[in-house]
Amino acid sequence: MSRRKRQQKTKEIYTQVIPVASCSDFPQVMRIMHLCGIERALTYNKLGSLQGWGLDWRKADPIVRTQLSPTDIGLPAKLWEWSVNDTMKAILAQQEAAKTFMVRAIYRRALDEPSRSKLLDLMHNDPTSDPWLHRVFRNQYQRGHTFVRNQIVYQGGGYTCKRLTRNTVKLEVQGLEKGKRITLKLKCRRTVSGQIRLICNEDGQLSIHCTRKRTLTLPRLRVDQEIGIDKGYTEAFYTSNGDSIADGLGHLMTEKTKRITRTNRNRYRLRSHGKNNPEKSAAILKNNLGHKVKSRKLRKEKATIQNFIRKDLRRVITSPTRIFAEDLTLPIIGKQQAKPINRKLNQWMKGELQASIEKIALETGSTVSVVNPAYTSQMCSRTGTLLGQRDGDRFTCYTGDVIQADKNAALNILHRGFDSEITRFLKYAEVRAILLMRTVRYLASIGKSVTEASDLGWLSPKFRAEALRLEAEYHLAGC
Repeated sequence: MSRRKRQQKTKEIYTQVIPVASCSDFPQVMRIMHLCGIERALTYNKLGSLQGWGLDWRKADPIVRTQLSPTDIGLPAKLWEWSVNDTMKAILAQQEAAKTFMVRAIYRRALDEPSRSKLLDLMHNDPTSDPWLHRVFRNQYQRGHTFVRNQIVYQGGGYTCKRLTRNTVKLEVQGLEKGKRITLKLKCRRTVSGQIRLICNEDGQLSIHCTRKRTLTLPRLRVDQEIGIDKGYTEAFYTSNGDSIADGLGHLMTEKTKRITRTNRNRYRLRSHGKNNPEKSAAILKNNLGHKVKSRKLRKEKATIQNFIRKDLRRVITSPTRIFAEDLTLPIIGKQQAKPINRKLNQWMKGELQASIEKIALETGSTVSVVNPAYTSQMCSRTGTLLGQRDGDRFTCYTGDVIQADKNAALNILHRGFDSEITRFLKYAEVRAILLMRTVRYLASIGKSVTEASDLGWLSPKFRAEALRLEAEYHLAGC
């Protein structure tokens, strides 16, 4: 008998939210949250722009104390330090997000390795020394601000935790007075450790947020299939195998958009009515223009859509699979659309689509690769060229064959995963030039010219001028 293979395991970090059953001094907790909010805002104002670029989070506290010290506002030094460090980590996370887009811009601009390395080094150390890099830096990294006044960060030395019963834990956290701690009773089965957050939600309820680790056992099966996935609005995904995932997502998104539009329009009317009637203004602002109900409905709708997407995705992807998906991290830039279309695009949860794919891939032992999305919906998956026309859910090849448009795009995404010429960060204009050159070569192989293909309706008129130029270069090089 062969030896039994060890199962592959991985660690997953998640946040656990533990409700607080009782608090011995709620007013003091709210006072500490307000004081921590002051130094959070001060940290963002001092280090939320160029001065904090690439700064080590351990060095943030001495810089912030030059503007204000903990004793000035009556906050213990440790609570001050922990809040400053946590805020600086949030600023650094914002900087890393900006660097992602800056790196992409650098790779698109600098084609040779020396100039690329120089720009990357300047990006980390001095992004304002180069004029072009300075413009990209200012465009991608905006000064941050914070209005957080509802949380306290505690490290291990700021609290003690002890189990009371099977489902109850006593947590004693540091307060404003030395030696006097605030007692919290938590509804959980495990004691907490490491960094924790004491947060007060919109309803005035306290909760503890802490990180946990759990071990996931991944399947040991080999990857048995490769699929391309096209992200959409009407349905969440359409696979290259012809499977529609979360069909009906567009209806949920449209209803959510209409409700938000209707609610906001009514809120604007109430606000205008309050301005015209000063006697009712205060009552309207207090009772009718809050965010509790509005935020609760939005959270419920987002959770419903997330469950709808992931439930159907689990139905299709059940075994280890190599998944190819579009890279839609860049903002949608195009011509000005109608207001209803812009609202729908703004509410499109494309980030949730990618997060759902990565979540299901982790559960099934699959891998996810993102590819360049340029012209995947306008190509013909059978020829790999720009011959053919898309009309709604139908893609008509130049031969007259009709393919489902989303399946055609999913097939193009699958093929692009193995295309060494079209890389992930290639500009759309360069992708178009590559595809048009392939179109010219294909037309030459079947004895047709660009002019004939355009007259027959095979090639879109918007590609005609560039295709003619590439055709002339192709024949000149052939001669």
